Amino acid sequence: MFGLTETQEIFQREIRAFARKELAPLADKRAKLDHMPADIMQKLADMGLFGMCLPEKYGGVESDWVSMGIAIEELARVDTASALMLIPAKITGIALQFGTEQARADWLPGIIQGKKIPTLAITEPDCGSDAAAMRTRAIKKGDKYIISGEKTSITNGMQGDVSLVFAKTDPTAGARGVSCLLVPLDLPGVSRSLFEDMGWRQANRASLFFDEVAVPTSYLVGEENRGFQLAMQQFDFARIGLSLTGLGMAQESLENAITYASQRTAFGRPLAEFEAIAFKIAEDATLLEAGRLLCYRALSMRDQGLTHTKETAMCKWWVPKISLDAIHNALLIHGHLGYSDEYPVERRMRDAVGLEIADGPAEVMKLVIARELIGRQFAPR
Repeated sequence: MFGLTETQEIFQREIRAFARKELAPLADKRAKLDHMPADIMQKLADMGLFGMCLPEKYGGVESDWVSMGIAIEELARVDTASALMLIPAKITGIALQFGTEQARADWLPGIIQGKKIPTLAITEPDCGSDAAAMRTRAIKKGDKYIISGEKTSITNGMQGDVSLVFAKTDPTAGARGVSCLLVPLDLPGVSRSLFEDMGWRQANRASLFFDEVAVPTSYLVGEENRGFQLAMQQFDFARIGLSLTGLGMAQESLENAITYASQRTAFGRPLAEFEAIAFKIAEDATLLEAGRLLCYRALSMRDQGLTHTKETAMCKWWVPKISLDAIHNALLIHGHLGYSDEYPVERRMRDAVGLEIADGPAEVMKLVIARELIGRQFAPR
């Protein structure tokens, strides 16, 4: 049976208080920006959130993955963008532990301090979840890799300082020919193009273009031609993080709906006294609690060093769905006011749609689950 420790409960209260005091007041106004303000990055860094689960040598702090999940969920309750900023920072920090000392020393301190924004570049225009079909190439020439190609739908693509770029170093080997390179985005040959999105605006999603970009071989992360395996390892955390982002938004929306339904009257009595409203609240509360247990169980398995790919995929296909449904129901309970951008539930609903797409849609997650349960040779193709 899963439950938080006393230390984790104290941490949860601290993050919740921080989020409501420092992030909540202007969150709706910031949601209309196309970038993440530096002062918010600094506040997150000052709380030590970018350094969780990363080496102390570079400014990180010892932590557990369940606490990392708590931080994401609590931030997401009031500010989706802040929660989302933790995920690429954590993925990059984890991946760099497989890189060179030079790469870690050059970039980890800045990421942990909130002064450098990392991105993850896997998706391409003609291949999303089929990462092995990527066309971006990295050709080794002396002490450099020369990268050419296009990556798309990159979170923090416009504002990012550095990117984990996955490219083919052996085009004939499929997934076994992919390598991961840490690419500073101010290098000659890098250009960007912004997406105008319905949600996640501060995440400044973009396409990245690489025109013979020269990256030092010391910025190879992991072994050459083994980058695909490295990418799959990062997805396990990213997918839980995205699921908890949805849960945080949904839980706050549900609580807003409960408050509103208790105060708003219709036909002479509070909305909460109508069975149609009360049952909707009861159902969403139950589903969100179940989703929460699934997410934290997966993180607990990660803390124990257990394989959790199946559990992660279960989180990612189901939790964004129930979160979006709960937010939608909260919006409907608020009626015409919920549809206004003066109420955060409208913004959360737009943001929640993106969670169903990022890092693999429900169909891909079900395929992962089936392969883990049945075996790759029997799973649907």
